[in-house]
Amino acid sequence: MEALGVLGWAVVVAAIGCGLVGGVLFAFSTFVMAGLRSVAPDVGAAAMAAINRHATRAPFGSLLLVTTGLVTVLGVVAATRLDESGTGLVLAGAVVYLVGGIGVTAAVNVPLNDRLEAAEAAVSTSGARSGEASPSGGGSGGSRVRPASPTAERDRVWAVFLGRWVAWNHVRTVASGVAALLLTLGLVARLAG
Repeated sequence: MEALGVLGWAVVVAAIGCGLVGGVLFAFSTFVMAGLRSVAPDVGAAAMAAINRHATRAPFGSLLLVTTGLVTVLGVVAATRLDESGTGLVLAGAVVYLVGGIGVTAAVNVPLNDRLEAAEAAVSTSGARSGEASPSGGGSGGSRVRPASPTAERDRVWAVFLGRWVAWNHVRTVASGVAALLLTLGLVARLAG
């Protein structure tokens, strides 16, 4: 085990971190979002907004932060040692994770999360929820169901969210898994070399 050294152990921890991140993202791609899609938009959007608020906290937020920091450091170290066995694979793993996992998160998924949060907050502050009775403003004097403007906007944001967020989450899932594999292969090559 001493043959691993500090760099080797850092690669082990980074590969495990990428695998864990990919596993969480895989769960969302395969069944969490399917479950949220199967319920009414007001329920699904509210649940996803709540999930997003918790995702940045420990333990997942910490896992993401530590893994990203470690992978970044490993990428820089590998780039300066390309003549050593396995460092090209470690560098490739770092690039895949940072671009396909973290870059996509920052460029696509987080802005979609923010739009959903804003739309859900607008509904919450207006007091209007999907399916609530609203005065019809005429006719028989009764009530009819009509979506309030914040609710209609939240439902539109949710529909877009379900398509785009999930598609890009697939990209993040694959990138995290590929990064874990490349880091592991880099470590194996280092030990064999």
